[in-house]
Amino acid sequence: MTTDLRTALAERLDAAEPPPPDLARVLHDGTTLRRRRRAVVAGASGLGLVVAAGSVGLATLGGGSDGTGIDESAYASLGALDFSHGVRAYADPGNEIHLGGRTFPADDLGWLDTDAVATPYGIVFFDEGRPGLLRETGNVVSLDDTAQKAPGGFHPTAKADVTGDLAAWATWREGVATITVRDMATGKDVATVDVECSNTECTDVVIDGIDGGAVFVRDAEGTRIWDSATGDWTDFAGPETRVADVRNGVVLYDGPAPTTPGDWQPAAGSIDAQLSHDGRHVLDWSSTLEPVDPRDDPIVLEQGPADGMGAAWWTFDTDGSVLVVTGKNYGDFTVYDCKLPSGACVAVGPLRTTSGDPEFIGNDM
Repeated sequence: MTTDLRTALAERLDAAEPPPPDLARVLHDGTTLRRRRRAVVAGASGLGLVVAAGSVGLATLGGGSDGTGIDESAYASLGALDFSHGVRAYADPGNEIHLGGRTFPADDLGWLDTDAVATPYGIVFFDEGRPGLLRETGNVVSLDDTAQKAPGGFHPTAKADVTGDLAAWATWREGVATITVRDMATGKDVATVDVECSNTECTDVVIDGIDGGAVFVRDAEGTRIWDSATGDWTDFAGPETRVADVRNGVVLYDGPAPTTPGDWQPAAGSIDAQLSHDGRHVLDWSSTLEPVDPRDDPIVLEQGPADGMGAAWWTFDTDGSVLVVTGKNYGDFTVYDCKLPSGACVAVGPLRTTSGDPEFIGNDM
């Protein structure tokens, strides 16, 4: 990228006007955004929450040569972002991106795909299978300089551990899938392991969650747990079971019950559902969060359609609050940040969509 192009792009980003208070989508080549659609109101278009992910690259992707990680110089800095209230990442797809208290035109970002994850330390993303991190500073750094370009069938995944500072991701290295757990606070790797795959391209290896350093890894034969502290592997569930979320010792799953849950507390739910950071309540397309333990009370958020009127989307932000996008008129929405356990909500700002349902960034499930 030439100096003139860098300067022009930086000037365009600096001119981007911040949103009222706070927070995409451009597709990475070959990556299809998955939409979670469910009718919340008759007459509205199919409601969807895109579990998308984010990083920022301008004009071109930042892949380096094989085995060198991403090319950090291919990403112009966005300038400082504000993650103090969570990443507050959401978008009018293809038009406008809200991230860390700022707003950017979608065409100024090279790509956003569904393979990333938002953490309090930034957004972990993949460029052709190589992991990078978009920091709160607005800069992009490589997370693994040995990761290679992933083969066509390999699907890179990443997850964050809300009980601590850990994140896990899967990369391709020397013909095998490798899982890495990193302490995001220190920037140091905690452990790595090569995964035995049932096929040569490891097309079925997916990270479904990490909690307390235990990584839930799914392949064609089922779900296993890798303890990054001890290196031990244990079976958890068969191939028909999907882990939707893991938080604070609770495993939210869809399908048959886990065959060997061990000390984990299984909780049946839908694949689109999410657990609160303390693992006590389930967010599942409603402003009423149902308790995992029936002896506990539900949490009712102040915002969201309670009478079946209007449209709404929900997700957890990195600080444990719930982001709610809702409005009586489709396309003319307000974004709210709702605290737990009170359910009190504050308006973050308006979101007017022009090309589809609102999207959340960095919450792939």
